[in-house]
Amino acid sequence: MAHYKDVSVRKTSLNLVTGFFQYLRDEQEAVQKRTFTKWINSHLAKHKPPLEVNDLFEDIKDGVKLLALLEVLSGQRLPCEQGRQLKRIHWVSNIGTALKFLEGRKIKLVNIHATDIADGRPSIVLGLIWTIILYFQIEELTSNLPALQALSNSNSSVDSTASCETGSPPMKRKVVKFQGNAKKALLRWVQCTAAKHFGIEVKDFGPSWRDGIAFQAVVHAIRPDLVDMEEVRRRNNRENLEEAFSLAENELGIPRLLDPEDVDVDKPDEKSIMTYVAQFLKHYPNPQHSEGDGQQDEREERKMLRELKVFLDQLERDLLRAQATEGSLTDKYQAFKNFHVQYEMKKKQTDQLLQPVQKEGKLSVDQALVKQAWDRVSARLLDWHIHLDKSLPGPLGVIGAWLHRAEMALREDIPPQHVHEETANVLHRKLEQHKEVLKSLESHRQTFMQIHRDRSVNGVPVPPEQLQDMAERFNFVSTSSHSHLIKLEFWEMKYRLMAFLVLAEAKLKSWIIKYGRRESVELLLQSYLTFVEGHRFFEQYEITFTALKQAAEVYVKSDSSIDEAEGVSKFLTETTAQWKNLALEVRSVRSMLEEVICNWEKYSSTVASLQAWLEDAEQMLNKSESAKRDFFRNISHWIQQHMDMNDAGNFLIETCDETVSRDLKQQLLLLNGRWRELFVKVKHYARADEVDKLRQDYQDGINTLKMFMDATNEKMTAPVQVSFLNVRAFVQDVEEIKHKVPAMEAASKAASRTAQILTKDTPQEEISQMMAVMASIKEQLSKVRERCLPLLRESQSLLLPLEEMERNITGFYQALEKASCITSTTDSEGPVDFKQKCQELATFTHSCKKCLTVIERNHQAIQKIMSTSKTLQHMDMSLLQKRVADLQTSSQNMIKESTEWRKHVEANSSLMKRFDESRVELEKVLKMAQNCLTERGNPEELLKKHTEFFGQLDQRILNAFLKACDELTDILPEQEQQSLQETVRKLHKHWKDIQTDIPFHLLHLKVEGERSKLMMSLQGCQAELTRENRHLANMGSERLIKEHRAFFREKGPQSICEKRLQLMEELCQKLPEADPAHQIVETAKRDFAEVQEEIENTHQKLMQHQDKWKEYDARYAELSCWLISKESQLRLLRNRASDPRKYNQVKATITELRNDAELQEGNLAWLKARMAVLIEICAESDAQRQGSTLSKLSADFKGLLASLFETKLVLFSSVWINKNIRTRTRRLPRYPGPGRGSRLSRDTQTSLSPDTSSSSSGGSPRRSQASRET
Repeated sequence: MAHYKDVSVRKTSLNLVTGFFQYLRDEQEAVQKRTFTKWINSHLAKHKPPLEVNDLFEDIKDGVKLLALLEVLSGQRLPCEQGRQLKRIHWVSNIGTALKFLEGRKIKLVNIHATDIADGRPSIVLGLIWTIILYFQIEELTSNLPALQALSNSNSSVDSTASCETGSPPMKRKVVKFQGNAKKALLRWVQCTAAKHFGIEVKDFGPSWRDGIAFQAVVHAIRPDLVDMEEVRRRNNRENLEEAFSLAENELGIPRLLDPEDVDVDKPDEKSIMTYVAQFLKHYPNPQHSEGDGQQDEREERKMLRELKVFLDQLERDLLRAQATEGSLTDKYQAFKNFHVQYEMKKKQTDQLLQPVQKEGKLSVDQALVKQAWDRVSARLLDWHIHLDKSLPGPLGVIGAWLHRAEMALREDIPPQHVHEETANVLHRKLEQHKEVLKSLESHRQTFMQIHRDRSVNGVPVPPEQLQDMAERFNFVSTSSHSHLIKLEFWEMKYRLMAFLVLAEAKLKSWIIKYGRRESVELLLQSYLTFVEGHRFFEQYEITFTALKQAAEVYVKSDSSIDEAEGVSKFLTETTAQWKNLALEVRSVRSMLEEVICNWEKYSSTVASLQAWLEDAEQMLNKSESAKRDFFRNISHWIQQHMDMNDAGNFLIETCDETVSRDLKQQLLLLNGRWRELFVKVKHYARADEVDKLRQDYQDGINTLKMFMDATNEKMTAPVQVSFLNVRAFVQDVEEIKHKVPAMEAASKAASRTAQILTKDTPQEEISQMMAVMASIKEQLSKVRERCLPLLRESQSLLLPLEEMERNITGFYQALEKASCITSTTDSEGPVDFKQKCQELATFTHSCKKCLTVIERNHQAIQKIMSTSKTLQHMDMSLLQKRVADLQTSSQNMIKESTEWRKHVEANSSLMKRFDESRVELEKVLKMAQNCLTERGNPEELLKKHTEFFGQLDQRILNAFLKACDELTDILPEQEQQSLQETVRKLHKHWKDIQTDIPFHLLHLKVEGERSKLMMSLQGCQAELTRENRHLANMGSERLIKEHRAFFREKGPQSICEKRLQLMEELCQKLPEADPAHQIVETAKRDFAEVQEEIENTHQKLMQHQDKWKEYDARYAELSCWLISKESQLRLLRNRASDPRKYNQVKATITELRNDAELQEGNLAWLKARMAVLIEICAESDAQRQGSTLSKLSADFKGLLASLFETKLVLFSSVWINKNIRTRTRRLPRYPGPGRGSRLSRDTQTSLSPDTSSSSSGGSPRRSQASRET
């Protein structure tokens, strides 16, 4: 409700706003009308003779005063159709002459047609007058200021601007420049001459003038002695405005076009103020100040143009150097972007400076040079851009070239041609071309989107900035292409319709001309019929307009601009109005042509017959008197023929061309001369026909009077049955007689005068008879007048009581009918209904008695009037008395029937009461049960509630109702028992249906409850799976696997869901096969299966996730890398072990390796322990793969240890052997003693001790065996 209230408030607000703006427009139109009317009258006063316009929209319709205004303004003589009986065709001709005159002055008239002016359309009339004011006053006056010529002189200065505010052009045309430039020129003049000297800010021709100070300043600038500006600032708005207008009118001779109340408003009318202010230019004495300002502005503008030319030349040179520079595509595109930014920054300034200032609309020399430089820079930038796009790799270059063509198509400006049909054809061709270009949009877009995602073309990178710019341009083309094609289709249909209207107007102008002779008019009518009917003129318009309307609807939907939608709507509205007038004019052409042909026929026939008669009549003048009397007896017929000839001739003179009109005038002049000469001689012969006519008039008057007297006597003496309708009809007849009596008396006097006129030409006996008849009629009229007034008064006195009596009779029968309706029903009623009907019956009975009392009182009053009246003896009271007696009898019968009905109903009310109580109780229980069956909510709560309710249903309620029904059936009439039995059957059936539905309903609730629990469990599972997937990246798969297994354990939610599904299936087995619950179970099974599948997929996903192997892989890689490096190191040590000089170094390295091996042995043990853990929480394939790699790594580690031990043994063995050899060599001549041998033995033991200790500290059996062998 609040929503509707809000909508209604918004609608009300919208209506108020719309109404307010409409009020402002009406006020603005009224001010313009007054101002323009005064301006026109100020010029029409100079016309000879002086003319005046009172209502602008009406007085301008015939075009006479419009042509007079143009004659005064231009000083030229213009052809004009004048006369007292000008028809619309002459109006249109005059207005067409005025419009052709304005067009001959190269004044463009936008959407201004002669038919619109002839219709007095306010917006079009005001637009036309404003165009005239612009051309003949504002332009001429502002062009006289030398310094302002750069602003005011423009080839477009006479373009009609009516479409801006008071009319709508049929298309988007180039904005006229004169209004803006003339406005600027006039405003600059005010600012330079008046406002600037007094610190007044005049920004416009609207609110800036409201306080009247600006008007006072303009008067002061012309005559400083007239205005005290200090005093002006202390006065209010109205006083300043009144003073300024009075001074301008009285002292300067400037017509008072405005009133203070026109200006002292929130938004004064600019056109009215401009019209008034422009008159002051004629009185301004010295424009040198503004001349100096204008020259200064011109010098500054020329300086800016030269600076801009220098900048553009330098920019062009820089462009050429940048294009020739070698570099990557990215660098070149960045350079292009920098130049394009500079170009865009200068664009607005360039557009402003390139506005034409010369009168022919041409550019100055500086402007032309700047424009050439600007065009060259634009072309080079565009070529460079195209080249850069084409240089892109692969298909992207093709897309870039296509993108430029598409952008050019979308941005192409299609200038209107001189002929609308040609413009429509150009639009059609462009539409087909653009469709051809844009049809490959989708394929190029898909290719480009793939490249944009890859950021490269076949692996070749693309400059990202250029790619992004292309994406934006693609977006522009994609979003604009559809609306662009729609716009072109709309414009094409728009210009088609405009071309059609122009053709129709051209044809109309060829038909609305000064006509020639009959044959040419017939040919013109044939041409009209061929064009209108042969070419199906009106059907073609409907087809074209319907197509345009459909295109407009699509165009408005595609273009979200409110202004564009309003413009389209306005164009359609005005086109419809234009077509309405045009169609009316075209249709009227046929009637006009047919009327001209008809007048030619009438003129030709009357001229021929009248010429023949004149010849006979001129010869008859020489015959005898009796012959002349017989011949000229029907001269009245020829008088009528003469009048018809002159009417047709005058019509043809007004509508035909000058040659035909001159011939017709000469022919009429000759015939009228002959007629006048003849008529003077024979006019007395027309008396015979005149006497016959007078006799006929007298006889007609007498017959009319006799018929009136006979009808009056019959109406006033015929018997009348007394009733309201009869008496009212009688009163109406008497009133009609009363109103006709003066007319009959006038007719009697006219007949008397006719009789007196006839006395000269009538025998005496006939005269006496005529006078006797007239005396008798006069006496009868006198009696009628005397009797009419009392009869009317007494008859009218009967109307009031009869009317009241009829009203009460109607009320009596209405109450009687309602009371009969109550007493005729013998149904047993409840106590409340019975009491109410008793009250209603008493009310109706009282109404009947009351009405009867009034009827009897009025009946007595009527009887009294009838008994005392002498003029109402012809009225019969028998019917009225019979009606009163019938009413009294009906009243007595009604009282008797009421008493019997009350006794009967009271006897049956107790049984009816018992039946109603049991029925209400049963219906209440059934309604509650039905509500339970249809109730929706929580299944568990509903199951508990409904089980309890249905367990309390008692069969005794139904039994009590059936018993009450049986008792009531015994007392009811047979015709009423059927409806009672039908009620019982319906309720009994309803009871049985509910008893049948209860078990199924409870089973449904159980199924729904289990389904709700199942869905909650499934939702819990879904939530857990969602959580695991969401936290997989943060928590790691190892922890989530444990949580997953803990949640979905053996007796977890899956097991619960399976049990619930099993229970639901068991419940559904008790329901019919077609029951919807089966479908619910199937849906639940599918949902459970989907969740199970998702659980398994999630578990597999967690098992296969590789994050759990991250630390293991790192340590494994570390150990593997260590093994690889140490194996290469051992190979090097083996090579060096045989060199005794490197013994210490090799020994130290082996010791270091041994220590590292002990550390890495712990790392290997960690890997084995970690592998045992991960096998439980990873995929089997991962476990097998990682297990095999770990086994291989362990074997490699053991091999490394063995190689290390072998290298160590080799080292010490080599050292010991070398040492023994050297010792023996030195001591060969000597026999070694026991002491030396024991020392050698100790040295050998010492050298071997590290290996021995090494073996004992954990070396492998292989190493111990090697030591023993050594």
